[in-house]
Amino acid sequence: MKGFDSKLLLGFVIGAAIGAAVGYVAAADKKELLEDLNNVVGKIKEGFASAISKYSECKPEESTNE
Repeated sequence: MKGFDSKLLLGFVIGAAIGAAVGYVAAADKKELLEDLNNVVGKIKEGFASAISKYSECKPEESTNE
């Protein structure tokens, strides 16, 4: 019975270590993914702002007839 308890305890320790390692890797990937998404969103914002400014420059001035 003593051998069974030590193997069970060893199994729990190994499982906990593997779980911690997987959690660390998963958390690192999420952080990298969020950074990539922020870069993409930033580029989209820059493109949109550029398009708006180009439109504003090309748009004829509205005349007011009062």
